[in-house]
Amino acid sequence: MERIDISDGRRVADLVEAVERGDAVEILRDGVVVATVAAPEPAPAAVAPRTFDIAALERLHSEYPMPHFEQSWGDLVSEMRDEDDH
Repeated sequence: MERIDISDGRRVADLVEAVERGDAVEILRDGVVVATVAAPEPAPAAVAPRTFDIAALERLHSEYPMPHFEQSWGDLVSEMRDEDDH
C-alpha cells in the first residue's frame, strides 16, 4: 500500500493513477492516516437464472386448488379491508 503525505503536494491525478494500477493509497497528514483510496470491489458475476419446474407448480395447484368465491377478488379484498376497519 502506497502512503502519501498531504505535504508532498502530489496531484489528484497521481493518486488516481496509483488506484487504477490496483494500489490502495493512504493519505497522511502529520503522519496520521486521514483517508484510504482504493478501487471498488468488482461486481459479482451474474448468476444464471434457475429453471422453473412448471410440472411441480401444476402438481401443487392440483393438490391445493384456488378457492372459488361468489364475488370477485377485488370485492373480497374490499370487504376484508372494511371488516378490518371495525
